[in-house]
Amino acid sequence: MKYIKILLIMLLTFSSISMYGNDSKKVLTFELKDVNGTTYHVTNTDEGMDIKELKGKVVFLAFFGHRCPPCRMEIPGFIEYTKDKEYSQKSAILAMEVQGLPRKGVEQFVKDNNINYNVIPGEENINFINYVGYRTNWNNAIPFMVVIDQNGKVVNFGNGIVSPEELKSIVDELTKSSVDSNETNQTK
Repeated sequence: MKYIKILLIMLLTFSSISMYGNDSKKVLTFELKDVNGTTYHVTNTDEGMDIKELKGKVVFLAFFGHRCPPCRMEIPGFIEYTKDKEYSQKSAILAMEVQGLPRKGVEQFVKDNNINYNVIPGEENINFINYVGYRTNWNNAIPFMVVIDQNGKVVNFGNGIVSPEELKSIVDELTKSSVDSNETNQTK
């Protein structure tokens, strides 16, 4: 049974990769449903991904595992960051559990850890996980984060723990450039 599951995952991975690799102009869409029942509509773009419900916000797409010690170390910082109203108005954390915990388990994990940001069960979204992996050459090491600016452009991605101060710095930098650009346009 274990080998059948591994074979099925490999088959899905290879079929997903060939699906993404055959036609770069093909528009892919995904519906991601978090543990609170909110659905996020994601559409791929040449420069990143458009998340309809988070348009205009900086998005931190965080891939984590419920059994991953560094991922668990990151949770209190994400909770602290999300409590800051100034930053939670400009940005959002979408965290995806990628170690195969079923929805009920993810819901319990969120409750047990008092998580106040958006958490999505990865088990239901393997095609989206494969899509992100393909686009970023991600090697499945976690924690892994993709930073998407307020225009849907992927501006950074990588492995490692990210502190609340780093999240704030990223948002400040990304929103500063849009403020600077607006001020320049208004003075012309």
